Amino acid sequence: MSYVVLARRYRPQTFEDIVGQVPIVTTLRNAIRTNRVAHAYLLAGPRGVGKTSMARILSKALNCQHGPTETPCNVCDICRHISDGTDIDVLEIDGASNRGIDEVRNIRQNVGYAASRSRYKIYIIDEVHMLTREAFNALLKTLEEPPPHVKFLFATTSASRLPETVQSRCQRFDFKNISLLDIEKRLSDICNTEGVQIEPTVLHAIARYARGGLRDSQSVLDQLIAFCRTKITLEDVNFVLGCIEEDKILGLFEAFLQDDAASALKIANDVLSEGKTCGEFVDQLLAGVRDLLVFSSCGKDVEWATLNASLVQRYGKAFSCDTLLYMIQILSDTRARTTDFLLQRILLETAIIKLCRMESIGSLGEIVEGIAALENKLAAMDNGSTVRIRETPPPPQKTKEAVPYQIGEPPVEMIRTPEIAVKPEIAAKNEKQATIDGGAWDKILLIVKNKKKSTWSLLREGRFSGFKDGEITVEFPANCSFHRERLNQSEEKKIVEESVGEVAQGNIRCRFALSRNGEARKTEDTPDAVSSAPQTVNAGASEPAVKRTLEMFNGHIVRVNK
Repeated sequence: MSYVVLARRYRPQTFEDIVGQVPIVTTLRNAIRTNRVAHAYLLAGPRGVGKTSMARILSKALNCQHGPTETPCNVCDICRHISDGTDIDVLEIDGASNRGIDEVRNIRQNVGYAASRSRYKIYIIDEVHMLTREAFNALLKTLEEPPPHVKFLFATTSASRLPETVQSRCQRFDFKNISLLDIEKRLSDICNTEGVQIEPTVLHAIARYARGGLRDSQSVLDQLIAFCRTKITLEDVNFVLGCIEEDKILGLFEAFLQDDAASALKIANDVLSEGKTCGEFVDQLLAGVRDLLVFSSCGKDVEWATLNASLVQRYGKAFSCDTLLYMIQILSDTRARTTDFLLQRILLETAIIKLCRMESIGSLGEIVEGIAALENKLAAMDNGSTVRIRETPPPPQKTKEAVPYQIGEPPVEMIRTPEIAVKPEIAAKNEKQATIDGGAWDKILLIVKNKKKSTWSLLREGRFSGFKDGEITVEFPANCSFHRERLNQSEEKKIVEESVGEVAQGNIRCRFALSRNGEARKTEDTPDAVSSAPQTVNAGASEPAVKRTLEMFNGHIVRVNK
């Protein structure tokens, strides 16, 4: 005889065998006892929590030869065939394989016939959300008013994909994930029956790995029994399931605490060399940080949560809540980006280095207290010191990003420069001397490019030719009249003047001209009187503002406007 896996061999056969679904079991048993069984039920919930088993048990309770009863006998011919899935009156249909309208039409044609030997003809449709929209529409009328001898039991892991018209015609039961304690108890009973020695820590590790699915935990236990035979240890679980050893997890958190990136990267390399994936590595780190965060937030009142005792005992008070939240953010971002196989290791190592180099992050209240302390010290400082004032105004200071206040370190004392009013005559002088700072034409072109590429493509064909009385001149070749005309439009000209103003730190006008044989063509905004005498040019170059501009741009004067 072929081997039957534990998940099938220990499948629930009565309502009492269902684990972790007490409200649903109580409702169905009362419905059978009081003869209030509905014509259609929708069993929704995650995988491996007992939906299909509940449907079979309900079918046996309704069709048992000693029923309808809330305790089917599991001995009569009908109960045994329903348990095996071979009863002719209880039809189990896979919604993923029979999802078309033709299959639903066959159901509609057969519902009119009475059951062969049972009280009810029951249709169990598993993964019902896989049916097509046409199939659902064809089933609506039959589902709303079926014959009295017909019952529909729908099971799905994605109830949201069912049309609302179908859901409204069913009584819905939402199955929940099974708790760790219930899974551990069930696995312990199976091990006792199978004659397998297993440690409580192993049961806990398997339950956590299953993530609320009893069937998944039974499958893992079946795999471990095949590997270990009669005795299962925690080392066997880590080896078979690919879990990281607890000592390495503790070593990683020690490295995070000591800012030891070298040790952390070595541990990561050892783990990956054993065949563990980056995703599994990050998942276990996230689970550890979660345990510390729960403990740090709730303190001793964590009886409702199952935590890693060794991790919590050693590092429960080593990290603040804000630091742990920051760690979760780094790890979750890394986990979401580990889809590219080639980048997985790089992203993992980058995250580990970030975690090792992070500093303790203070809470918002601590930051506010630190700022208040700084303000009190600044207010108590002497404001009588003198400061030299330059005639030219300094460049505007950039706003610095706020630096988090570091826990355990005294606030840094800062010296505030007293504010001194600038004389009106000095301010006027500075306004007149607003010039283009530093770099020049290439910098202006870059700013224009970032604002509007089409304007930049026009402007780059010209060259800077002069500066006079708060106005710069840009010359274009004779064959670029289109460029000059476009740039003279209000929108384009505004972009250029704003860009020049950002560099010059002042209001600068722009004039666009055409050159022919080295001389600018006279435009609408060019004055009539243009002097080309060498002495006039030399005289213009002697002015301080013009001289400074020529030095910045490494240019020469083409003409001087009077």
